Amino acid sequence: MQCYPLPLRFLRRRYALPLLWVAAFACTALFGQSTVQTEGSSSSPQNNGKVLVQQSTPAIQQKTPAVIDPTGPAISMETSEAVFDVMAGLNACGYDEELAISDPVRQKIRDMMNQALAQSADARAARDRLCTFVRSNTLSDPRTNLAQYISLALFLNPPPDLSQSVATRDLPPDAEPIADYVPLLRDYAQAVNLHLIWVLNRPAYDAEVSKLHDPLTKMILDVDLYLKQPPSGYNNRRFLIILEPQVAPGQTNARVYGSDYVLVASPVNGVLRMKEIKHTYLHYELEPLLYARSEAIDQLLPLLELVQTAPIPYSDKSDVVALVTECMIRAIEARTMDTGVPDYTPPEKFDRHQLAAINDKINAHDKLVAAVRQTAVDASMTQGYILTQYFYDQFRNFEQSPISLEEAVGEMVYGMNVQVEKARVQRLVFTNHQDEDVVQRAESGPSLLDRAEESMASGDTASAERLVNQALAQHTRNPGRAQFILARIDILNNKLDDAVTAFQQATQLSHDPRTIAWSHIYLGRINDVENNRKAAVAQYQAALQSRDSRPDTKQAAEEGLKQPYGPPGGAKPTGNAGAGSAQGSNSSDPTN
Repeated sequence: MQCYPLPLRFLRRRYALPLLWVAAFACTALFGQSTVQTEGSSSSPQNNGKVLVQQSTPAIQQKTPAVIDPTGPAISMETSEAVFDVMAGLNACGYDEELAISDPVRQKIRDMMNQALAQSADARAARDRLCTFVRSNTLSDPRTNLAQYISLALFLNPPPDLSQSVATRDLPPDAEPIADYVPLLRDYAQAVNLHLIWVLNRPAYDAEVSKLHDPLTKMILDVDLYLKQPPSGYNNRRFLIILEPQVAPGQTNARVYGSDYVLVASPVNGVLRMKEIKHTYLHYELEPLLYARSEAIDQLLPLLELVQTAPIPYSDKSDVVALVTECMIRAIEARTMDTGVPDYTPPEKFDRHQLAAINDKINAHDKLVAAVRQTAVDASMTQGYILTQYFYDQFRNFEQSPISLEEAVGEMVYGMNVQVEKARVQRLVFTNHQDEDVVQRAESGPSLLDRAEESMASGDTASAERLVNQALAQHTRNPGRAQFILARIDILNNKLDDAVTAFQQATQLSHDPRTIAWSHIYLGRINDVENNRKAAVAQYQAALQSRDSRPDTKQAAEEGLKQPYGPPGGAKPTGNAGAGSAQGSNSSDPTN
């Protein structure tokens, strides 16, 4: 069957009954017409058997990894020579984790490097220098140790340059301490002719991509079909999977840069840990829907008090949207999981007197399946994901409805009876066991952005800026808020041009209507100060259209439309201008 890509406008339309159009995408550009893109590609870090996803959009000064191609397909599978080189260097220096169960190409690459080393004293000397560095920078946790090198690989230009794509100070914090690995790796790569080894093994990598195309496509289509969402139905978002067989197959590495999700995984003979990839893809699909409704989800804030003793990450205890997202994902996984219960197929021919027995077997099968699913739900509930049961029940109804999740999610959230869910939680006994989330967040404790707000409120803008940049480097899951804070710091430091850029970034990156609205208001005030009234009016109008219904936002925008903003004494608009009156102790942040 010949397949052709469909227009992007078709991808972005909504459909009530998506079965037919989802089937139409089965052989289109889900993974792109050019699924293997090695030049300039990279990867991201993770966890032993669990995906460690760290979210971020780079700061104004920070570069985006080359693997994120804004002109590329929305969903793609790639390989990366830069990641190949980084992992080859580690394998040459004793990285043997899960070698026995790895794809045969991993051992083949090691053998080819050993042959080159045996023939060259210079190559052995370069290898020894590289391995001395690796040994002296080995971390106690093997997962974290691997993650720092994959993190570094994300920011490397492809060979033969094999140089950092950003300054060392702009590397992710886990990669910055090992930046000196790069010149040593470059010397080693040249000494053993690593590019030739890459070229000779490229067919094996391409074969892995071919083997994985169908199961990955099926997983994505199955998820989109269940959610009744068009594939990659959001604008300017990417979901990239980078294959690297030299990584231990038990590990899946992932990061999130703004709205772009990148995973690095090790296939073995065309098989991947699909559960972890599916979990991350559900984050990719659900987070835009839920963060766009963050104001409505605020009604669930009282539930956070009930999970403070649960063995779940701090981010899920402190961010109600994160908690709701994880609970919803676990509910979907329970409803779509492979239960392992053998299917029961009634005989093609049977007598009427056998009908009752057949019905009994069907009912018994259905009960077994339901019991396995309910066990998964109960496990999530006792770990602290206390809304899993609620969403599990909601998705039972959703499956019978023709509407998409995008249309149904609002009612799911608005229709929740918080008191009923609180009563359900009071009957729970939390387990001491934490089933580590596939999507891990970097921060553990009061967030760096919260601390930045506190520093700015106390007048310490230097510390506030340092904390925000640190949060961005660690892939904060709230890049829009980070840019919003940086913009107000720039105003306080009289850097209006930088403030304008950061506010514009905030309007593009944030899912929070309040952050978006106040970014437009600040931009309008800056335009007024600079006597650009036409642009100012457009910003105030955009603020009114941002879906932030709070009175102070509407008042500030309407006042801006009535007359130009004029700070007392002709001063520049301050970082707290117009925002503090309604914000109490959090007056420095009108988005709270």
